[in-house]
Amino acid sequence: MVPASRVALCLLAACTAALCQKAASPSEYAWVGGTVFDRGTGSPLSKALVTLSTEEETPLDAQAITDGTGRFGFTDIPPGRYQLHADCKGYLHAWYGAETVNHAPGIITLHGGERRDFVLRLEALGAVSGTVVDAEGDALPGVAVSLWMQSFWRGKPRFFERSSVNSDDRGVYRISNVVAGRYIALANGLGRQAFRMQPEAIADQKAPEQARYGAQFFPGTDRMSLAAVITVDPGKEIKGTDFRMSPYSTATLRGTVTPPVELPADARIDVVIMQQDLPDENQGTFAFSVPGPNYSFEQYGLVPGEYLLLTRLSLGERRYQGAQRVEIKGGVDKEVMLKLDPGIDLSGSLKVEGDDPGQREYKVELSPGDALSPNEPRPMATVKADSSFVLKSVAPGIWDIGVNPIPPGGYIKSMRLGDQDVVTEDMIIGPKTAAPLRIVVSTRGGVLEGSVTRTSGEHAARSIVLLAPAGKFSQILSFYSTAVADEAGLFKFKALTPGSYKLYAFEAMESGAWQNPEFLKPFDSYGEKVAITEGVNAPKDVQLIPGARSQQ
Repeated sequence: MVPASRVALCLLAACTAALCQKAASPSEYAWVGGTVFDRGTGSPLSKALVTLSTEEETPLDAQAITDGTGRFGFTDIPPGRYQLHADCKGYLHAWYGAETVNHAPGIITLHGGERRDFVLRLEALGAVSGTVVDAEGDALPGVAVSLWMQSFWRGKPRFFERSSVNSDDRGVYRISNVVAGRYIALANGLGRQAFRMQPEAIADQKAPEQARYGAQFFPGTDRMSLAAVITVDPGKEIKGTDFRMSPYSTATLRGTVTPPVELPADARIDVVIMQQDLPDENQGTFAFSVPGPNYSFEQYGLVPGEYLLLTRLSLGERRYQGAQRVEIKGGVDKEVMLKLDPGIDLSGSLKVEGDDPGQREYKVELSPGDALSPNEPRPMATVKADSSFVLKSVAPGIWDIGVNPIPPGGYIKSMRLGDQDVVTEDMIIGPKTAAPLRIVVSTRGGVLEGSVTRTSGEHAARSIVLLAPAGKFSQILSFYSTAVADEAGLFKFKALTPGSYKLYAFEAMESGAWQNPEFLKPFDSYGEKVAITEGVNAPKDVQLIPGARSQQ
């Protein structure tokens, strides 16, 4: 057991005012200890970091390190509500009371003089390994191999990188500490030149351009949609995830940008070339600026595939942008003409309904809803005293709208671009957009309380409750809300947008699982219909979905 002198007891700062005002006797404090094990082997884990946290919005932590027998201990703990967490190198972290990371953590209620002993079991992480070789079977060192897990953005599938390593001088790679799950594997050879023996160039004859490697998905395809899914189990290593990469005949892309008439002679225009069909568009990106007076460019060494071409220009506060997609074929040069569309000044108004005694300063901010402007400055405007605002130089594209701050308990009641409802539809800005953006915020969001029970009638403590919009709002991700039921199975939602919803309760649910449009379909019959209005709504009870079903 770790001695008390080695435990960071910052939890003492969490004592109540009454305890702080008088000297507490030992009987007024609690003791917490336990053991951390490997879930698969049952072996105790030494050097695991165990954290005891107060159960509040801004928790205070105490930490201990397990000894050689996997034991840990905390002394002089003030009575209260706590959560217990363990982390160890090579293992997935775990919470007391949570069977998996998709379960809500349990709550530990400590009383004065109480001694509690807990067991935490950690799941070992996995690994993926293999080789990267060329078409002849020779090693390709220094190639980045990465694992990508599927997620969703704006209701559409996308991938995010979980781990990455480079192949060594033998072409061997091994990605360790992989969380159990389903992945696709990518070997990124973009920009890497392939060695090729060539005769000396004959006079007046251009030597052929060197071939280059591209990106390859396991098991040997350049199309992300054809990539094989690799399933990594806890503590297991997936071997033989090999890549045999062949070089491509590359092409040169030549282009000219048509500048706006007011462009100064010494100005430069930014050009970004982004290869598509990659999990992250930044992996195959070329960015540069082109000078006048012709504003022409040349990019060589492009491997076959689809590319998105972006042109950008800033003149003071005025921004311009253009976008065009092109298909590059191996060994076939291509020429394009690009244009710039000017950004527009988007005017609008913000109305606040209900009591708002804070006299807040509101801001309206736009964020990209597509891949055209992910790294560009986000248009933002302060709402004036007369409720008007102007978002300067909004570039063409899809934009999401945010208001900050939303009054406590409030919600965005409506957003309209002219006659278009841009709550339920994408707000698409073009060079000729002239309609005003009108936003209404209400301080009277809906409030819903209720309880979760099991089929046996018992309270379903620490279950995860999902309130999902129905009907025309079902595709609006910001309308989804989650809550964790307390030990008595009670839950509460605040600041809800009025409308039709369905209420679901799960034993476990992956974070953001509802962003997948298919997720709720198997559970539709379990959903409890509820109509949310402004203010406090009638309590609503919901039955827990059986655990086996909630893990789908």
